[in-house]
Amino acid sequence: MRDLALTFLLIAIIYYSFKRPYIGVCAWIWIALTAPADWAFGFSTNFRLNLTVVIITFLSYLFVSKNKKFKLSGIGVLVLLFGFWTLVSSLASITSFPEEVWFRFSEFLKVLMLFFFAILIFKKRLHIDTFVWAIVLSISSYAAMEATKFILSGGSHRIVGVAGQIQDRNDLAVAINMCIPLVIYLIQTCEHKILKNGLWVLLGLNIMAVVGTYSRGGFIGLIILAIAFWWKSKHKLMLSLAAVCIIPIMYMNAPQEWKERQSTVETAAIEDGSFIGRLWAWKISTLIALDNPMTGGGFRAVTDPFIWDYYRSLTPDFSFLKTPPISIEVAPKAAHNIYMQVLGDHGFVGLALFLAILLKTLSLNNRNRKLAKEYGNLWCEHLSNALSLSLIGFCITGANVSRAYFDLLYAVVAIVVVISTNHLAKKYNIKTVKNTAAIKSVET
Repeated sequence: MRDLALTFLLIAIIYYSFKRPYIGVCAWIWIALTAPADWAFGFSTNFRLNLTVVIITFLSYLFVSKNKKFKLSGIGVLVLLFGFWTLVSSLASITSFPEEVWFRFSEFLKVLMLFFFAILIFKKRLHIDTFVWAIVLSISSYAAMEATKFILSGGSHRIVGVAGQIQDRNDLAVAINMCIPLVIYLIQTCEHKILKNGLWVLLGLNIMAVVGTYSRGGFIGLIILAIAFWWKSKHKLMLSLAAVCIIPIMYMNAPQEWKERQSTVETAAIEDGSFIGRLWAWKISTLIALDNPMTGGGFRAVTDPFIWDYYRSLTPDFSFLKTPPISIEVAPKAAHNIYMQVLGDHGFVGLALFLAILLKTLSLNNRNRKLAKEYGNLWCEHLSNALSLSLIGFCITGANVSRAYFDLLYAVVAIVVVISTNHLAKKYNIKTVKNTAAIKSVET
């Protein structure tokens, strides 16, 4: 039955993607984040869904789209340079498994293609809203399903990621935290009462899903989001009273295992073996970059057993963070930090480009928000606020995961670029429109 459903879904996606290229890009991100083929059991597991959608979207853009114009923004240039530098670092890789490096590069190349297709094809609010819905219906819907199991099991169900890119529970927690602001944006702009109520339920289940992952980094990210929303809210007193009443009750009814895990946040550096393993990985990533400052070691260099063994003896006294010696039996650890991940993979040049992308995106999004507020573009203001929180959440909780090449990050960056180049600068013609009333008269 799942195979038939997936087959009909693919046919529908092909049909509508060819008629409307933006639907193809939205289907692309949904498939990338959901991995629907992994939910089937029969013949449909062999479907190359994303490849099919990419080809159809490209053909649709060539033969169906009108007014083909491509303007590469500053962020677009930075993303292109970062992609080029990952190619350089892959060519100069020092790992003993080059096939793994090139596999990772090819996966990141798909992410870059998604980014450039999005900024090439998206032109208006409908395109962006559909894209946001595709993201929410992938990650947030899965999180809601898992949260329901968590609640019905009395907290005994352990939430893990969906098959594909976000299988690790920490990765899933980061992804959910990035989606929560987008769900709130949809609530703010949705005019259908039943749908809005459904989104409120989805929001509550997403919050519960972060708790159910048992991820300390995800929980910290959730607290940061809560503080940010409280700070921006006009009902601070009401929210504070609600928090004082609800949070103690929720904590008292939380599973004992969850309480014990969250209580180790302050002592993780000296008591938690997994955290010490991350410190080892951070040190080795830094050592790789110091020996190869321009290009680093290539994708996933820190997980190479030979590289890990080479630097193992240097870690105890390296940096002010003292760590115990790495036993020879300890397997290589992933970086579990987006910044250390890029540093070890692509050197200081790669890290500089990656940080430039994040900072430039935050700056441009802040500009979008100010312009939207000035010209009465309410939906765009709400979306810009959501994107800011999503990006900040990623930058903070990313210190706990290896997700520097995550589809969702570059999807959010693409939305910021599209808003800047189309909705504020072009569609509303900011240079000539003089007042808010004129802006509101423009059909959205």
